[in-house]
Amino acid sequence: MLNENSTFGFIGFGLIGASLAKCIRDLYKNSNIIAYNYHDKPNPSLEKAKKDGVLSSIITDIKQFCACDCIFLCAPVLSNIEYMSKLNDVIKEDTLITDVSSVKNSIMQAADKYCPKASFIGGHPMAGKEKTGYEHSYKELFDGCTYILTPKPDTPAEHLSWLKEFLVRIGANPVILDAAYHDEIAAAISHIPHVLSAAMVNQVSDKDKDGNYKLLSAGGFKDTTRISSSSPHMWRDICLTNKEAILDNLDDIEKILKDIRYNIEHDEADKISDYFKKAKEYRDNV
Repeated sequence: MLNENSTFGFIGFGLIGASLAKCIRDLYKNSNIIAYNYHDKPNPSLEKAKKDGVLSSIITDIKQFCACDCIFLCAPVLSNIEYMSKLNDVIKEDTLITDVSSVKNSIMQAADKYCPKASFIGGHPMAGKEKTGYEHSYKELFDGCTYILTPKPDTPAEHLSWLKEFLVRIGANPVILDAAYHDEIAAAISHIPHVLSAAMVNQVSDKDKDGNYKLLSAGGFKDTTRISSSSPHMWRDICLTNKEAILDNLDDIEKILKDIRYNIEHDEADKISDYFKKAKEYRDNV
């Protein structure tokens, strides 16, 4: 079991990764926490995390992950997959590797293909906010959040048990799901909202020739488009790795928009009312 004497590694140290690191530091005060700097020069965020005592050290050579008992992959999903192919020749046998990607099927397949040496458990915290980076991280981020886990059939019981216990201790609610089923759900409740949010912002941006659209933007626009401030790199990777599920949901959305457009165009008041009533009833129970 992982403990005070364990070494934890991080690849990717934004909002989620840094918040997890802060949780580990809080629970295992004397543990060794290292983060990988893949930049050509010192990373101010990592340097600040080390100064704050969150990180024990910063490494620039991925081979230094050989000391890790557990590695968190917290970069965009395609980057996480690429790193796994590099880690297999570096890590100790049965090192626990987990990720925080919001697409699970592709990374589970990559774990089998590129990193069979690891004990891999897919992870997806249903937490976060539009602001990213170490400066916005905090250990309470996971309070009350659902944290999806997608273990492999051969995942050692002690690793799954430790990760579940760790998540409960930081306030999260771990839920085990099949990876493909997770991606279907995530497409509908997470990925499509980001696609639609960006569409709304881009539509307004294209119309806003004099700045008045931005000036008059209030709660409705700001509330429904808040998530468009998220990382474009991350959402590009999500669209590319969960393509089929996203496209299926876009087909559904196109039909719904086509129907409501028809109802508005033809003044079908009852159907318009039903459209909003159905949405209100479901949303009020979320």
